Amino acid sequence: MDYEYPIEQFARSARTQFQLGFARMTMKLMPDFDDVVLEPSAQGLKILGASEMALASPGEVIRRIHSSEVDFGEPRVRLLYGMKVCEPVMWVRASIGHKYAEGVVQELIQRNAEIEEVDWMPPRPEVLAKAPLRSLLGYPQALASLSQNTADLKMWLSHYAAIPSGPDNDAA
Repeated sequence: MDYEYPIEQFARSARTQFQLGFARMTMKLMPDFDDVVLEPSAQGLKILGASEMALASPGEVIRRIHSSEVDFGEPRVRLLYGMKVCEPVMWVRASIGHKYAEGVVQELIQRNAEIEEVDWMPPRPEVLAKAPLRSLLGYPQALASLSQNTADLKMWLSHYAAIPSGPDNDAA
């Protein structure tokens, strides 16, 4: 398993049942991407990303190649299976305008993030936090909405941690 790529998404051809052939052909037409690995499979083209945002560029290229003849699955968190099931924990750094900072901090807290630091100094506040990737799915879109598309977001893998057990656990 590529541990540095904690999220995956499948692209599948809507025109054929032969997904492995679709995946191999598509890979030959694709450029190289930073923070992404492509793998052909019987389920379609597996796109492995360093973050949810990294999945966007290959998705755009695949849509240009195949138009409306391609379907994308929902992004999924990749777990590690061993003695304990472990999930990826991500660092999040968001740079936002002053008027959006409090809302961004509250959104991260609602997503089970540990706020490591908030730098309120000008020109723009910066929030640094850590959270399980499963809690951050959809966060890039939520942040764009909260900040009216003015935020700068960076996410990267911190580590893998055992999934806590209990009734409140909503693991992917």
